[in-house]
Amino acid sequence: MSIEVRQLLIRSQVHSTPVVAPRQVLSSAELQRVREQVLSECKAWLAQQLRAQRER
Repeated sequence: MSIEVRQLLIRSQVHSTPVVAPRQVLSSAELQRVREQVLSECKAWLAQQLRAQRER
């Protein structure tokens, strides 16, 4: 596939109207729980990456 065709394909995908799912309203407590869970997963991922770097 030529570069020009790829660019046209990408542009057509970017400019198409996105389908937006209705937003779910979260309570303050639920939002805080989700934030803590994401932070915990990020910390675990970072610790794993640092361990892997030390093992090399």
